[in-house]
Amino acid sequence: MTKPKKAASNPPAKILSRETLFDAYHRLEMLKIRPRSLKDGSWGPEMEREIFFGKRIAIVIPYIPETDEIVLNQQFRLGAMLAGEENPHMLECAAGAIDEGETPDEAAAREVLEETGCEIIDLEFIGNAYSSPGCMAEQFHMYVGRIAKAKTGIYGHEHEGEEILTHLLPFRKVVEMLDDGEITNVNAGLMLNWFARHHDRLRRKWLKK
Repeated sequence: MTKPKKAASNPPAKILSRETLFDAYHRLEMLKIRPRSLKDGSWGPEMEREIFFGKRIAIVIPYIPETDEIVLNQQFRLGAMLAGEENPHMLECAAGAIDEGETPDEAAAREVLEETGCEIIDLEFIGNAYSSPGCMAEQFHMYVGRIAKAKTGIYGHEHEGEEILTHLLPFRKVVEMLDDGEITNVNAGLMLNWFARHHDRLRRKWLKK
């Protein structure tokens, strides 16, 4: 099997210039760069790239091992609507920005409480990921979070325009929804597919506690 290659030398790219085009809650920059070749480490041609700088995000699958159920959020996503999604009220995992001075684990527990009303008992780290690194600088810290119980309803901060409807679903039903294309949020899909492969191990581990 061919292993993924790294550029022959560091740094992997040379930043020639960068200009801020927009700076509010998020930032958009225009950068001129020269990347290194994976083949021989030489400098490639100069190119321009627009990069969207998002926040560091903690994302969690709240899970009740005793009943084998998952909490999923549903909320409106403008980007999905503009891209032509038939149902832009998307099914997602609990998620939010990591505040300054906060660890990813702390943000994960806080966001689950704010968005679902559930308290995290244990966290299992899945890994880090980037949703669209060709045009975005945004890192996701992904977890499965053990919870004891869940109460479905409407959650979120009104002053932030959040209206989050929570769903408590059997694990097997969520797998069926993945296979049927009902969950189209890329982070939720990645995380739930990971959880499907590690489900038995993780459930046994938490049921022993």
